[in-house]
Amino acid sequence: MKDLNFTDKPLIAGELLDIILQTGWYRSGDKVFTTDFVEDFDCRYPVYWLRYHIARIKPTKSYQKIVQLNQNFTIDTIPFRLTDELEELHVRYFNHIPFLTAFTIEEMMGDIQNNIFDSRLIEVRDNGKLIAAGIFDKGKQSIAGIKNIYHPAYKKYSLGKYLLWIKYQYCLQNQITWYYPGYFSPGNPRFNYKTEFDNNATEVCVPPEKEYWVPLNEFKKVLSI
Repeated sequence: MKDLNFTDKPLIAGELLDIILQTGWYRSGDKVFTTDFVEDFDCRYPVYWLRYHIARIKPTKSYQKIVQLNQNFTIDTIPFRLTDELEELHVRYFNHIPFLTAFTIEEMMGDIQNNIFDSRLIEVRDNGKLIAAGIFDKGKQSIAGIKNIYHPAYKKYSLGKYLLWIKYQYCLQNQITWYYPGYFSPGNPRFNYKTEFDNNATEVCVPPEKEYWVPLNEFKKVLSI
């Protein structure tokens, strides 16, 4: 695992963020990093970076059902801000999930004042109650999905997938070409939702070149997954 620490805190946004994402690097706190594996509960998994080509996405029937299921919730997309309400939602989410993640949003973000990254916050509410939140960084022609969290009591609404959909819609409305949802690990069900959006519009970054992206369907054939 490698990382770059920008000690003088430049704003990583616009075309600079586009280049970082395109070359297989990603945000972690107030740094950017790249890796070919992750460790979770003493297990090591190979990982590969993903991106969606927005113009090529054709929503599946399953996603259309999720959108319909959540149609009574309200959605706002605003500049990222850290609130007690958001941290409380993350605590509920943290205590529910079976994998490791940052204990707080503040710990995960590092740059909570948006001095380094141009971060946005999606709020999903049910009659005013915050039930899900999504965070992403904005470039010029791309966004990087940073985090999706939800209230465990609303698990049946597939809010993690719904937040992915909302970020896709944001890209459509703002003429953004690429959506980078992070990495996935072949055979690890934890990441399945990232590869179920639209395989024909999904690309995988192949190491060690890092700038070499191949269609997900082609990548699956090579790995026989």
